[in-house]
Amino acid sequence: MKSISLLLATLSFLFVSAFAQQPASDQPSRDELMKMFDVLRVRQQTETVMQTVLGQMKEQLHDDIHKRYPNLTAEASAKLEASINDAVHLYPVNEMLDDLIPVYQKHLAKSDVAAIIGFYSSPAGQNFLDKMPTMTQEAMKTMMAKLQLRSAEYADKVQKQADELAEPRKN
Repeated sequence: MKSISLLLATLSFLFVSAFAQQPASDQPSRDELMKMFDVLRVRQQTETVMQTVLGQMKEQLHDDIHKRYPNLTAEASAKLEASINDAVHLYPVNEMLDDLIPVYQKHLAKSDVAAIIGFYSSPAGQNFLDKMPTMTQEAMKTMMAKLQLRSAEYADKVQKQADELAEPRKN
């Protein structure tokens, strides 16, 4: 009985520890996190991503609509594009940042946020942030080229395997 009680107590402690949040006194405040977001340029990055996604969405929808409705007038097309532009208002950046606050509070301590702000406010941190988009773009080109090549090779391999499995067996 003692071993069961000890096991339950240990499991309870591990469960509570695994899902524990930062103590309220150690949680960064909303203002501290907003300062961190400013230093990390989160708003600008989010807006850039949203504009990129919106542009891709507009292009895809434009193609899909014109395939489906080839006789669409320029006026109707303009109205649809205006509707697509409204999509950017579905989830405003301010609301996204507000939604990040409790997540960051759960996982970061005040000292973490202070250290992040300290580093990214420094010349080295700012230099890193300045160069990050270019580095990411260059890295993505390399990674995407390798991924496309490997995906094509893998698709060929799977196709050969499917062909072999689909062939009727000769007895």
